[in-house]
Amino acid sequence: MQDQLFSKLLQEWATDNSPVFVVGPERSGTSLLFQQVSNHPEFCDFSEATVETFCFTSPWLLLAESGPDNYEMRLYVGQDNWDEFQKKIQFIVEANREADSRGLPKTYLYEENRPKIWEARQYGTLLRTFFYFAWQNLGKKRLVEKTPAHVRSLPEVYDVFPNAKVLVCTREPSEIIASHRKRFESEVALGVDRNAEELQWLNKPLDEFISYFKEVDDIIRHHLSQGNALLVVPYSELTEYAKDTMQSVFEFVGVNTIASNSNDAGDRPAQDWDPLLNKPPQSNKIDIAAYLSESEVLRVKKLKECLVDTWR
Repeated sequence: MQDQLFSKLLQEWATDNSPVFVVGPERSGTSLLFQQVSNHPEFCDFSEATVETFCFTSPWLLLAESGPDNYEMRLYVGQDNWDEFQKKIQFIVEANREADSRGLPKTYLYEENRPKIWEARQYGTLLRTFFYFAWQNLGKKRLVEKTPAHVRSLPEVYDVFPNAKVLVCTREPSEIIASHRKRFESEVALGVDRNAEELQWLNKPLDEFISYFKEVDDIIRHHLSQGNALLVVPYSELTEYAKDTMQSVFEFVGVNTIASNSNDAGDRPAQDWDPLLNKPPQSNKIDIAAYLSESEVLRVKKLKECLVDTWR
């Protein structure tokens, strides 16, 4: 009975809140956009928790003991609150043990019975509990979370928070690929083995990039056609027209734009600069020809003809 009451209260809390989720391809500007939004005084202070949680792609890690795989999640909840969080979700732990005994997979993405897995494992209630504890830990203001990979979990994002606002970063596909490869070479130059598992997300073949861009583009088209609260933010506009772009972003998420000379920002600076670099947002110019062959450039150019025009 107490579990049902707690779940109902969580549902009401989640419906009353409209957190912002920043998603999109890796290396597309999600970190910059997250910093710009989270720096707004109406949002929770993320100075101690700016990491990616992967809570929608790997929710089962919230049920595990403390370890490196859920470290980022624990930062959001707060290390001192983790034990209390674990106590609150014991009925969900039991539900997952039952699901294990029935042979249900932990993963739900790309599974034919995706909704069934999500419901049986009570991932919705689990994530509402997670964000509720994070909200308390981070100051009880509005939440914003940035994990690029959550672009694949938007149905579940809207299930957990019916009034969520989603910001999808896009960038010119050749630049995304070149940025991956440039970062890969930089890591190798620092002494990391180029075959190291942790580097392979930066070293994907072109076909894998192309498939991923098509997948993300399909996701964008679907949710826009469904009328969901989703705004596409191109990297070029975020860096070249930062002030106007952020004004559009703030209007979309429903907060006032903070003027440069306004006192409303409190301890937080104005929004027309890059908090990571302490200067106006800079377009990260990259020599595409140094990282993509001519044939690869032509293939990406052909791909762009099939994508929405926000990939720029």
